[in-house]
Amino acid sequence: MNCDKPMRLLLTLQYLGTHYAGWQTQSNATGVQQVIEEALATLFGSSVRIHGAGRTDSGVHAAAQRAHFDAPSTIPPRGLLLGINQLLPADIRVTHVEEVADDFHARFDATSKTYAYRIWNAEVADVFAAETHAHVAKTLDETVMRDAAARLVGEHDFAIFTVADPEVSSTVRTVSAIDLVRDGEAITLTISADGFLRYMVRRIAGSLIEIGRGKLDPARLREEARWTAPSKGLTLVDVSYHRHSR
Repeated sequence: MNCDKPMRLLLTLQYLGTHYAGWQTQSNATGVQQVIEEALATLFGSSVRIHGAGRTDSGVHAAAQRAHFDAPSTIPPRGLLLGINQLLPADIRVTHVEEVADDFHARFDATSKTYAYRIWNAEVADVFAAETHAHVAKTLDETVMRDAAARLVGEHDFAIFTVADPEVSSTVRTVSAIDLVRDGEAITLTISADGFLRYMVRRIAGSLIEIGRGKLDPARLREEARWTAPSKGLTLVDVSYHRHSR
């Protein structure tokens, strides 16, 4: 039965980005967005356009990406959850579905995002962590890295941590929280901000790795950022909103 007015639904998604060219649909490669839209088209019998909270680059993962769409026909959220996961490949999953206000937008209503960058710090890489951790064989000093990372909290111009010609009006961002912890051989950098520039977290992680190796003076963290850590270590772990449910 067709809706008099389309339902706007918000999806929470997990995916391993290893085999995808990022979130965004592309003409010459497969993006996560394309795979989900194809599954929704099969489910509803008509084309569906989804809008993500933000792009993730090729090889980057997500534990809680958000995306909204207008359902072309009525469907209970639980029915959509079960139906779409039967159509998706094993490395993409919808974990939650909820109805949201008609004017809600997954990208523009987001107030903050949190990313985690994971490093496997041991002489030999671990096969079970290989897809989601960057491997650094040389022992890293996580205490020095943590202290250096703390310098990034607050409002700063992060132009040094993005591309030379960013397609944004401002490179100023506010980092609300940042932490770096070691659990055995795994080191995790977690950073929350009101927004992120392209490659920002990977370049911060790359610089912190150089600091942990003793190759970069911590005082120069915001002055020199020539290192971009591998994409496979990066995961979008949360997108926050002030409001989203109906």
